[in-house]
Amino acid sequence: MELRDKLDLKGDLEIAREIQFSLVPSEPFHQDGMSICYSMRPANTIGGDYYDVIPLDKTRVAIVVGDVSGKGIPAALLMALLQGSLRTLTSAGLRGIELITKLNEYLSANIPMERLITLFYGELELASGNLTYINAGHNAPFLIKPGQPQERLAATSLILGFRADSQVEAKETHIGPGEGLLLFTDGITEAFNEKEEEYGETRLADFLQAHANTPPDVLIKNITDEVVAFCNSAKPSDDMTLMLVTRQA
Repeated sequence: MELRDKLDLKGDLEIAREIQFSLVPSEPFHQDGMSICYSMRPANTIGGDYYDVIPLDKTRVAIVVGDVSGKGIPAALLMALLQGSLRTLTSAGLRGIELITKLNEYLSANIPMERLITLFYGELELASGNLTYINAGHNAPFLIKPGQPQERLAATSLILGFRADSQVEAKETHIGPGEGLLLFTDGITEAFNEKEEEYGETRLADFLQAHANTPPDVLIKNITDEVVAFCNSAKPSDDMTLMLVTRQA
């Protein structure tokens, strides 16, 4: 009976994995010279990372990467709640600061106090490369400009679900021709090897610098492979998600 229960649970988790991956884009996005590719590797069968590309109108999309604290089934349930809530609010016409303010109010009232969410939300004008973004306590993305120092898009607001009355601030940047923006979750940079050494943001920055001319979809895969190889015999302990936005030169 115990074996049957374990097999049933494994089957349920595999179905849950299929459902979770159906909630996020699977094919790269291409429009008006802008390309967006992504990768998600849960630490377990299912996880708490989230990414999305949400059409806002004919000329703009929202780019989103989020990370729910914890992993496994509880994190996956909150990831689904985050995805559904964000999609519902954008469908209702909310944008920018108003959108994230309402999302934070809802999450603060409906998720356990110990469960928090980091989120990067950006509204990208595809033809111009202009990006208005809100970084709610998420890892600062890398703005990649060939031949120039990398820039980081630091947090503009507190993590979601912490305080319902948190102030939300938006900032603006620009992705020029030939430039890119890498978003990631902390499963990438906070991966440890068997010597308890952390992969870290410096290694990620150096890897990006050394592979600047790699095609975006290949670069995404290579980063994940690099982190897994760094962990060596130590199994990655957190979900790993990447999104790379690139603009044609």
